[in-house]
This record gives sequence, structure tokens and C-alpha cells, in this order.
Amino acid sequence: MHFHSKLSAAAAVGFFWLQLVSAQTGSACSSVSSDQAFDYIVIGSGAGGIPIADRLSEAGHTVLLVEKGPASSGRWGGTMKPKWLDGTNLTRFDVPGLCNQIWADPVGVSCTDVDQMAGCVLGGGTAVNAGLWWKPHPADWDTNFPTGWQSQDLLEATNRVFARIPGTTHPSMDGNRYLSQGFDMLGGSLDKAGWKYVVANEHPEEKNRTYGHSTFMYSFGERGGPLATYLVSASSRKTFTLWTHTVAKRVVRTGGHVTGVELECNGAGHAGVVSVTPKTGRVILAAGAFGSPKLLFRSGIGPTDQLNIVKNTTDGPTMIGSESWITLPVGYNLNDHVGTDVEISHPDVVFYDYYGAWNAPILSDTETYLNNRTGPLAQAAPNIGPIFWEIIKGADGVDRHFHWQARVEGALNTSMTVTQYLGTGSKSRGRMTITRQLNTIVSTPPYLRDENDKKAVVQSLISLQESLSGVEGLTWITPKANVTAEQFINSIPAIPSRRGSNHWIGTAKMGTDDGRAGGTAVVDLNLLVYGTDNLFVVDASIIPGMVTANPSAAIVILSEHAATKILALPPPAS
Repeated sequence: MHFHSKLSAAAAVGFFWLQLVSAQTGSACSSVSSDQAFDYIVIGSGAGGIPIADRLSEAGHTVLLVEKGPASSGRWGGTMKPKWLDGTNLTRFDVPGLCNQIWADPVGVSCTDVDQMAGCVLGGGTAVNAGLWWKPHPADWDTNFPTGWQSQDLLEATNRVFARIPGTTHPSMDGNRYLSQGFDMLGGSLDKAGWKYVVANEHPEEKNRTYGHSTFMYSFGERGGPLATYLVSASSRKTFTLWTHTVAKRVVRTGGHVTGVELECNGAGHAGVVSVTPKTGRVILAAGAFGSPKLLFRSGIGPTDQLNIVKNTTDGPTMIGSESWITLPVGYNLNDHVGTDVEISHPDVVFYDYYGAWNAPILSDTETYLNNRTGPLAQAAPNIGPIFWEIIKGADGVDRHFHWQARVEGALNTSMTVTQYLGTGSKSRGRMTITRQLNTIVSTPPYLRDENDKKAVVQSLISLQESLSGVEGLTWITPKANVTAEQFINSIPAIPSRRGSNHWIGTAKMGTDDGRAGGTAVVDLNLLVYGTDNLFVVDASIIPGMVTANPSAAIVILSEHAATKILALPPPAS
């Protein structure tokens, strides 16, 4: 591995262990063998797939982790980078300040088979997002999840995850926070309005009129998270194999027993079928709220109308016969954070051109980052914070949790966009369907269908306006002074492009009510797909209801807990 020649000794010590990996890596194009089988095949290398692959290989099982996209981080062979990173092992995914590049240049990074932004690279969403890392509010589990998945049940998994990925509120290696004018301006006003400052991950249960600094999964001034922890330990084992550039087309099954996975080389056609260990092998789908349902549809598992669409595409000839279809509500319960953007400006807020850091960065900032992992480029772009939370009880008695996220966007170089997420307690849901080209789409927007949700959003905005009313020099850009909160909320179309936060969940819902018998669940409490004995789903799609904040940490926690449950199961009956 190559490090910048001026990297400080302190930083180099932190990076040394990243070299200690010996993953069996490759692509299905050159690796599929008819006499090879794995105890577990995990499809998708995001927040769900990487941790469970690590835990299963740790238990001594042979594990194949399949990722449809290329490597991301430089430590795994990634190569996408601006010129100023030439000569280093860093890529656009490693440098926190380059995280927004996906919005400027998604080619080769974002998935092309879904109509929402998703990362189709090693690490999935944890490789391309802003790295926000929140320990879930206990109510996230207790309100949304069934018995066996409550906050106390998840405590051990939560502790394991945050021991490995503690997160940081000061990602720059010098301990300083840069470009904090927005935080200082808003934080001071929130203080005066009676809000309480908290270190969020030390007090995850304090989410009512509290605020704090953003917490990130970064470590040693670079992107951390599952790529820098779970994947590192998995890759040190001979039992673990990683294939990138490999598309999982469908699971191959006889009745309810999966025998393997049909693979394609990404962009290069059929690769073959990779098998699971006869009788005892298992397949775990961890391709996300859109990717996992797509795989289930192609495998003859889902609503009949959707399976008939697959049958009439080019996938029809290899699709399992309709007599073996498993009818489950795959794609239903699609949910996302309801996003409401408001914009304010203040002369003290300073814009930093993170978007320009790709082609025309500030030279001194690139030098301090490369030399010491310090400065603005060690932070997420655009500068995020403060984060603040409020709980509002609706007329129906349901507590609705609001997560406000401020970020400096730079209109006139002095503006901040403040985004409101409606989390735990929301009852807005939709359904995911597929087109004949098998592109996932949102057929019905899962936004604000409940009038009590809408009233709570309005009340939350009014609360924010009142809390910031004492800030001298603050100007409201949207909503304007002559527009009421209710008028503003009602004016925003309830469509993903305007109200979505791209935190999709729920399309393979976990529950005890078997979807084959008219229930709403796709997987049981062990995350086993109903009607099968060795097919599991472990990702955001199993989450029954929306969590409070960015769900990355919650998904890693559920993956940890799922590993414990799956490892405790007896072998399949087949």
C-alpha cells in the first residue's frame, strides 16, 4: 500500500493495521467453479452484508461476499480519485470532504437499476454517504420491532458495534472542528430557547428538545465504518472470499430450499451458479431495500402481479415455475424519512466549496489533509451540524420523533439548509414495484398520508421558527416571512424528489404474521424468508417501521444481532 510521503508518524500508526488483510478477492467472471461451495453466500456488501459476513466467517464457516460494484476505498483496491490524491492509497471514498462527489459524479458509483440514489460499490451506502453515525434511540427498537428485537435484546449487539465503530464528533486528527459558524449561531439560539446540548451517542434516549454535534463513522481522518473494521477482520481469514463486479441475478432453489445463486459478471454476461454447501448451506440477501426485493422477485418470491412481470421479461426462461412461487408481500411497507427542507441565512455563516475540492481544491487544505489528516477535508461535506431533536405528540396520542439536520449549502455564501426527518411514530407507508425492465420504482409515495403526521410536521416547524426567533441578523429564505408553516408544508409535493431522504427501509418486513397467510411479514424473527428453510434477508428492508435518524448504525446493529440468531439455528431440514 502507498502512503503519502509526508504522512505523520501518529497517523501512520493508525493506518498500519489496515495493511494486515489477506482476502481472497476476485470476480465471479474468473472464480465460479462447479466443485466449489460455500456455507454462506452473502449478497450485498453494505451495512448489513459486511458485518454478518464477518461474524459468520469468525464462527468458522466458509463465506462468500458478493458485491455487484467495484472496490471503493483505496485499502481494498479502489482507484477513483481526483488528481491531488495521486500517489496515495486514498480514493474519493476515503476522504470525508469528498463524500458529496456522488451527487456531482455518480457514474460507476451509484446503482443503475434503481430510481433512487444507492451506492453500488464495495461498502454500499456506508462507502458513499456522509458517514453520520447515530446510536439508535431505544424507542426505535421498542416502537417498531417485535419481541426479540427490543432495545434490551439489542443491547449486546449495540455494545459490540460501538466498541468497534465508536464514531467521532471531531473527525479532524487535531481534534478541532472547522467551519463551525453555523453550529455556533444555531446552537446559541437553541440554548436560549431551552434546548439542551447533549453528546448524542452517550445519551441516545435524550431526543426531545436536545441538540449536539454531528457524529461520524470516520476514524484516523478517513472514512471508517464497516469497511475499516468488519471487512478487515473478515479478510484476515482463509474462510472468507470477496467477489466484486459480480451481480447476483437470482437464488436457485428447489421448493423452499436454496441450492445456489446464479451470477453474472457486471456488464459482461453470465458467470454461472455458485453453490451453497449441500444440506446445510445458506444464502443471505443484504442488497438493501430495493436490491433484496429485486432478487426475491427474480427468484419467484413476492406478490403474484410482480412475479408475472418478471415472467414476461428476459428473465422468464430461467425463472422458477409458477407452481413453486412463494407468494409474499415483498415490496410493500416501503418507507423513508419524510424530509422537509427550510433555508435560512446569516452573515456569520461561511460557505466552504466542498464541491470544488475535486478539481480546484484549496492547496493548503489538501496539504494539511495529506500530511496530517486535519482541516476541513477531514470533515463531511457540506459541513453538517448542529443536529437537533424534538418529540411531538399528535392528536392520536402517537409520539412523533423529529431529527433536524443543518448543513451549509452556500447560496449567497451565507445560507444553511435545515432538513427535518420524521422518524419513529410515523405511519406513512407505500409499496415498491418493478417495471418490465426490472427497475425498482416507487408506485405510491409513502409520505404524509396520515393527517396527524402532517400536523406534527407543521408543529415541529413552528417550534423551530420560535426557537430561532431571537437570532439577530437571521433571515428566513424558505418559508418566507409571509408564509405560514402550514401553507409551506402543504405547498411541498409529497414525492420522493421533494420529500425523500433516501433512507429507504421496510420492503421485506420482519414479523410473526406470515405473509403467505395474509400477513404483512416477509421474514420471521430469525430473518428467514417465509416458505424457505435457508434463505435470509439482513438489511434495511426488514425494518418494520422508520427509525429516528440516519439508519446506518441501526442496520449494522441488526446485522450483528441477526448473526447471533442465525448461528444458533439448527441446520435446514432439507
